[in-house]
Amino acid sequence: MNQLAIPGLEDLTTRKGWTPPLAPGDFAYGTVQAFDQALANTGMVVVKSNEAGVHLLVTALLRPPADVQEIKSHEGNFARADSLYAAVCRNRSGFAANADAIVYERPPVSGMRTESITLAGREIHRATGGRAVMVDNRHAKSVIIGTAGSRVKKVTKAHVKAAVEQYVLPPAAQGKDMPWNEHVRDAVLLALTWLHDEKLRQDQARLAETLESAA
Repeated sequence: MNQLAIPGLEDLTTRKGWTPPLAPGDFAYGTVQAFDQALANTGMVVVKSNEAGVHLLVTALLRPPADVQEIKSHEGNFARADSLYAAVCRNRSGFAANADAIVYERPPVSGMRTESITLAGREIHRATGGRAVMVDNRHAKSVIIGTAGSRVKKVTKAHVKAAVEQYVLPPAAQGKDMPWNEHVRDAVLLALTWLHDEKLRQDQARLAETLESAA
């Protein structure tokens, strides 16, 4: 399945030594809840991977209520963090309650919105009792898109959209109940990366067992 319709994306995804994990067998089987977190907008998805492919079960956009958004300065950031904590707790039910893994973005050391991503990440860590695993955004782009980008050739939101839609079908009823925006797609990117990396970990563990048995 290939939906590369954006000029330049094929160049990004045909770098030497990288093959896009297009086959269902390139992802571990299981259910993952993923968060692309920030204090203002947090994309959340629940993704299931099985022999038939990767499937979106839930998408959501977690935002603080209007009165909290109006609070300024550090007080506002802390209020938005409290709101996100409550939202994550609410969204740990249903399909997510049985997720095999919970992932979120590793806060960057520099760049834009570092404080927002870090504070939001702390709330996800707290709301999940420390179960959530961090996935580096640049690593995710390298795995799913083929490059983390550079100042000269940046990976855009359009590139992320085209790449993740190679693996999952966008929600049929897009809207408030099943949003499909940049925050949600970034969460899918993190989920796909964890599933891909987990398959590699499983393969390496089986190989180590085989070599140990043969020794």
